[in-house]
Amino acid sequence: MSHVLMGGFVCLAIGGPLLWAATVNRIVAVVNDGVITEADVTSQVNALLDDTASTSEGAKPDASEMRRAALRHLIEQQLLLQEAKRAGITIGTDDVLERLGRLKAQARSEEEFQRSLAQAGLTEEQLKERVRQHLMVRRIIDDHIGSKIVVSPQEVAQELGAHPELEKPGDRVKASGLLVRVTEARSEEQARDLIRDIRQQLSRGADFAALAKRYSEDSHGADGGAMGWVAPGELLPELDAVVSSLAPGTVSEPIRTKLGFHLVNVEERRPASSLSMMEAHRAIYQKLYQQKFQHALNRWMAELKRKAYIDITPEG
Repeated sequence: MSHVLMGGFVCLAIGGPLLWAATVNRIVAVVNDGVITEADVTSQVNALLDDTASTSEGAKPDASEMRRAALRHLIEQQLLLQEAKRAGITIGTDDVLERLGRLKAQARSEEEFQRSLAQAGLTEEQLKERVRQHLMVRRIIDDHIGSKIVVSPQEVAQELGAHPELEKPGDRVKASGLLVRVTEARSEEQARDLIRDIRQQLSRGADFAALAKRYSEDSHGADGGAMGWVAPGELLPELDAVVSSLAPGTVSEPIRTKLGFHLVNVEERRPASSLSMMEAHRAIYQKLYQQKFQHALNRWMAELKRKAYIDITPEG
C-alpha cells in the first residue's frame, strides 16, 4: 500500500479495509451467470486443509494444487446449483430449519454455535442459504442420477462368480458410530473437546443412540448411529483397526480420521462362517451401485462443463 506525505495515517486506516474487501470480493471465475470470489476459494481451501490434516503425516499440502482443487469443486457445485434452479427444485423453509436445528444441536450451547459462526465469518442467514443450496444440489443429483441407477441380479451374480472370495469375508461386527467433524466453523480443538465430553457422558451411562442422534454428523446419525453389520475393509482404516480389537458391548476412545473425531460402539461380533448369502449379495450390490453412481456423476459433470461458459481469471 502506498503512503502519502500528507495524511498518510488516514490513508492507511481507510485504505486498508477497502483494499482487503476488494481482494476478498475479487471475482476468480465466472460460471455461466454465476461468479466465484476469492473469499469462496479461500473458504473451500480451508475446508480441504481440514480434511487432509490427519492424513498428511507432517507433509505440507501443495498450495497451488489445493487451490486448483478448491476452485474445481466450486465450479462443479455452481453448475449443479444452476441445474437445480433450472429444474425448478426448491427447498422449503422447514427443511432448512430442520437441518439448521441439527447443526445447532451438535454445539453444546447457543453461545458455542454463534462463536463457531463468527470464526467461519458467517451470519446465521448466510448459513441458512448455504444449507438451502446444499440440499438443492443433493436433490438434483438424486433426481438426475441416484434414482436412475439400476443394478440387476445378473450383475451381482456375475461379480460373485468373478470374485468367489467375496462370499467368504472376514468376521463382521454389528456397530454404531458417532462422528464430530472438524470444519471451518469448528476447530480441531473444539471438535476434540466435544467428542471427549460425549465420551464422558457415555461413561456415565448415557445412551449411545440418543447421543448419536443429537451430535453425529454422518449419514447414520438420524438412525442413532446404527451402521449394521460391517466387514473388515468397509470402514475407514483408522476405524477398522480399532473395531477389530473391541469386545462386544464396548465403546472406543475418540478416533481421529480425515473426517474428524469418531466413537464406535461394538454391539455384537459374528464369525464369517455364519454370514448369509443375502448379506454377501447386499454388499456387492452396494459396491456396484456406488461404481455406477460415480461413473454417471463424472459423465454428467463433464457434459455440464462442456456446455457451460466458464471463465477463470489469470489470478484464479
